[in-house]
Amino acid sequence: MIRLSWRLLGRELRSGELRLLFAALVVAVAAVTAVGFFTERVRLALVQEAHQLLGGDLLLIADHPWSAATRDLAARNGLQTAENVLFPSMVLSAEGAQLAEIKAVSSSYPLRGRLVTANPSETAGPQPGTVWLEERLAVALRVQPGDAVQVGQRRLRVGNLLTLEPDRGVNFFALAPRLMMHLDDLDG
Repeated sequence: MIRLSWRLLGRELRSGELRLLFAALVVAVAAVTAVGFFTERVRLALVQEAHQLLGGDLLLIADHPWSAATRDLAARNGLQTAENVLFPSMVLSAEGAQLAEIKAVSSSYPLRGRLVTANPSETAGPQPGTVWLEERLAVALRVQPGDAVQVGQRRLRVGNLLTLEPDRGVNFFALAPRLMMHLDDLDG
């Protein structure tokens, strides 16, 4: 029986049908593997882009400051954190006033992605005592870097013009232009 099986296999190999079947099998495996690699690359690219849109790997939102225990837990687990506070307020300049969306950020902001500004040498975020304005806010207030604006009780120097921030995303309800300041200036 085994001898007959080998003879039949040899005859099939000589006829070429098994070679064609083997070639089709190789092509099918190669195609499935290529599609698998491609979808994995697309998935990784989408995850990376999503993290950049968040400005980090995870975004926690609350209407109150996080407790010290929560911050300590993150530090114990070796997590990098960045804080920001968003609220609307009026921004005043010598030339006028404008409603703006204020974003106060910590020194570690952003964790993923980067800030793009009119002066590309500055990308670490606004330092205490300075603010970064979106271009349309600077135009509305008729200010430029070096001028001063007033936010609340604080008079702050315009340090740069903000053109892109990683976690801004597309928010159709955020109609007011953005002013970014350091978290240390928030109390004023």
